[in-house]
Amino acid sequence: MRPLSVLSEALGSLRAHPLRSALTMLSVTFGAAALHVLLAYATGMPDTTATILRSLGGKEFIVEPRHARTGGVGHSDRRVRIRYVDLPAIEGACPSVAAVAPMYRPGRGGPIFGRDKSWPWASVIGVGFTYREVTDLRIVNGRWFTEEEEAASEELALLSLPLVEGMYDGVPPLGESIDCNGRRFTIIGTYESQATFAYSLLVPYPTAMEMGDDGGRYVSQLAFAPRRPDLASDAISQMRLALASLYDFDADDTGAIDIKENTAFVEKVAAASFGLEMLVLTIAGLTLVLGCLGAANVVGIAVAERTSELGLRKALGATPARVRAEVLTETLLLCTLGGALGVALGAAATALLGPLPFTDEARLVPRADETLLLASFVTLVVVAVLAGLPAANRAARVDPVVALRDE
Repeated sequence: MRPLSVLSEALGSLRAHPLRSALTMLSVTFGAAALHVLLAYATGMPDTTATILRSLGGKEFIVEPRHARTGGVGHSDRRVRIRYVDLPAIEGACPSVAAVAPMYRPGRGGPIFGRDKSWPWASVIGVGFTYREVTDLRIVNGRWFTEEEEAASEELALLSLPLVEGMYDGVPPLGESIDCNGRRFTIIGTYESQATFAYSLLVPYPTAMEMGDDGGRYVSQLAFAPRRPDLASDAISQMRLALASLYDFDADDTGAIDIKENTAFVEKVAAASFGLEMLVLTIAGLTLVLGCLGAANVVGIAVAERTSELGLRKALGATPARVRAEVLTETLLLCTLGGALGVALGAAATALLGPLPFTDEARLVPRADETLLLASFVTLVVVAVLAGLPAANRAARVDPVVALRDE
């Protein structure tokens, strides 16, 4: 039995009934297209969940150094201090952490003065460039400072919304100057955040270092974010172990550092997102399976209609294995060709739909996952073979004497 001969016979049979073949293939095509679209959006769901968590303030984690137990009788607790120069080592020791950002408060704050306005007290906070990435901070007007401006210790500031409301009646004072602690800053933006005091100025960390008595060598707080919501617990454990190793305290000493987090909330949202992703993938898989079953059903009907033809072929010497292989090949051709056309159609539909609005802060961006697509194709072939077996076996069992007598 030559494979090319079997393939040629199967193609000839499909060409003999073009309308039936086309309609059967289209059932698989639409199933594969739906699968591709659903897979693309389901794969993009974790990133969307992470964006939503950030907008809700559930993604950020704040480390605040406290006092570690010394263990000796009569000894006072030792103050834990996180060194600014140790940040690369800390981030490198935490593979589940996406980024870390230092926070530094040079003093206890004080009055601030604008061109013709003033405010009795505000807090100056120096932050790293990545602070915006790892917290819920949202730029309302203006912009964030660049890495180059941070490295150059530029005197730039972003004002919190309550401060803008109090000093400028809600009008963004972009480009204006403001004096605080003997320094003059240019206002480049306004922001809102749940992680900072209501009346605050955010300035680049190196700029704040020049304003503090200790030169900003020790960070006041450390903000970080896990790479994915489901890695939140791992990120917290790794951060605690890294700090304990660097600053020589027991990792189980909960009083040494305080990590403000919302792990339970993050885990619940991540679990809900995963459940929704699995539901979408299940629906997509069922859609493809139903399309293949429909194709196999049509092939089964075609076998019943071709009983006399199959009987004649067997009478002329076709073996049961040959007949079975030809019918299975017909099913495989319909499913694989329909699947390939469906993938192309699904890719076009995904490109046409583009990112879908999910919330005000997040969009569901489709993402192609080659592994899932390959697994889907393998599933398509397996389902096509299994679905086509009953019809192929029935064709192989046709008795040529009975078939020709009935005809």
